[in-house]
Amino acid sequence: MAQLLRAGVASGAGQKVGVAMAATGLVLAVTLPSVQGVDTVQAAPEKAAAVEIVVTAGAEIPITFAAPAVTSALNPDGQLKETLKVNASNVTPQASKGTLSGPLENLVTSSPFGGRINPITGQMGEQHTGQDFAIACGNQVLAAAGGVVTFAGWHQYGGGNRVVVDHGNGLSTSYNHMSSIDVKVGQELQRGGNVGLSGTTGASTGCHLHFEVIVNDETVDPMGWL
Repeated sequence: MAQLLRAGVASGAGQKVGVAMAATGLVLAVTLPSVQGVDTVQAAPEKAAAVEIVVTAGAEIPITFAAPAVTSALNPDGQLKETLKVNASNVTPQASKGTLSGPLENLVTSSPFGGRINPITGQMGEQHTGQDFAIACGNQVLAAAGGVVTFAGWHQYGGGNRVVVDHGNGLSTSYNHMSSIDVKVGQELQRGGNVGLSGTTGASTGCHLHFEVIVNDETVDPMGWL
């Protein structure tokens, strides 16, 4: 009987298997489930639900996509402040360049810093202590950086109407041969502030500005700071 059951299952015809038992006259009907066509169904894995992140801001908060402004190296006042954290005499040429603004709206060099022939006496080997800029008389002379006026008056050694501005930590600038002075000693100036008007006072052969950069009481080439 067991063999008949296995045969019925294997053949696929085993919905009903009749087994006759002749000895006892007993008829046994066994109903078995068919295994043919039964597929194994695997549950599909659940897909992870998408997570949407919403970023919000209050209506009163301005939102901008503009790139931040670059101000460090391009800001002369900030650059000068950083440069003068050490004494001006220890500042390297790379650090000093560009820390001072031009003392005139337009800079036209007429006589550079260094050795030259004196234009008045004709003497050779004179040390020109500043940078001369050609400019008509009566134009505004501007502070090269913020500072405090330490001298404003007549310079007895040829500078004519002269102003000196102290920028701190050993650095000063001077403005010479002006036709008039518009500041007084102790006055605080901002970069670009009016110092006076260009002229030809003192030891001068014509309208121009003699501009000096002074580091610890020694004049240096102004072009290294402009």
